[in-house]
Amino acid sequence: MRDRGSSCQSFLSASAFARQAVSRDAIGRTVHRERLLRIGWAYPGLLPGGGEETRRLADPPGRRAWIGQVREQGEGLISQSGGGGGCGAGVRRLTGLWDPAGRGEMEVTGLSAPTVNVFISSSLNSFRSQKRYSRSLTIAEFKCKLQLVVGSPASCMELELYGPDDKFYSKLDQEDALLGSYPVDDGCRIHVIDHSGARLGEYEDMSKVEKYEISQEAYDQRQNSVRSFLKRNKLGRYSEEERAQQEAESSQRLTEEAQAGAIPVGSRCEVQAPGQPPRRGTVMYVGLTDFKPGYWIGVRYDEPLGKNDGSVNGKRYFECQAKYGAFVKPSVVTVGDFPEEDYGLDEM
Repeated sequence: MRDRGSSCQSFLSASAFARQAVSRDAIGRTVHRERLLRIGWAYPGLLPGGGEETRRLADPPGRRAWIGQVREQGEGLISQSGGGGGCGAGVRRLTGLWDPAGRGEMEVTGLSAPTVNVFISSSLNSFRSQKRYSRSLTIAEFKCKLQLVVGSPASCMELELYGPDDKFYSKLDQEDALLGSYPVDDGCRIHVIDHSGARLGEYEDMSKVEKYEISQEAYDQRQNSVRSFLKRNKLGRYSEEERAQQEAESSQRLTEEAQAGAIPVGSRCEVQAPGQPPRRGTVMYVGLTDFKPGYWIGVRYDEPLGKNDGSVNGKRYFECQAKYGAFVKPSVVTVGDFPEEDYGLDEM
């Protein structure tokens, strides 16, 4: 390998594959340095520390390129250290990496994110999930993380890589290869084939999951439960005032329901609201509404004495002219023979 001050073109002999490391001290001031060339079939992959990606490979035409992953922290060939004058400072391009298998010189260019967003599917599950992973994970490490996603043991996994168009790319079968050494990009799908003998949907049926259960009698005897706390402090449904209020609301609800059931739609009625003169009209709606709880009676008045046109907050309950419609409680509505009042307008 050439001197650090030279250009980034270097030939790596077989000896350059050796791992070199300097141990760091207890507080981490001495940067751990290692040069590790991981072998694998060449697809776009991660070059260390900031996501250098193999984009172009000068390999004999018609042959799949073969490349390893070079990783170094600190000084050296492809370090992304911001300072210093070495070849590795701010490197974004490397040429002249020599393939010891004799396939030719390779050129590595480009920049990619250190993480990738992929979809995870499994032979055990009918759903997919989207996850983000570091490209610098080994396939063995990646399988351990997938255990929490698909439920399969790492030792029983077979991984397949599919492109964003669901086209099969390759199998991820090299345990010590980096995830980034495969053509993994955003939108790709990694399919997990389980060989543990489990069946499809086995981990989706929650009825088979063992749950902790306790009887009502045993729970009532516990002194440190929420129910016991509420009882001691007379809170919630154990409060006498709240219980009385709930009973009153329930009784009012039943009364309103009975009153509303006795008011047929289309019948003539008279509305006698407290503090207001009686108003006559026709029942147009009976039932629950979205604007307030409880039962309401929609009335179309004979005169423009109402508040709306049969709609409230954009929802229509019945049709009438503006200012002729109103909603009142069943308790103020009396159904019977209430003809329209004349007011003497036809008299001369």
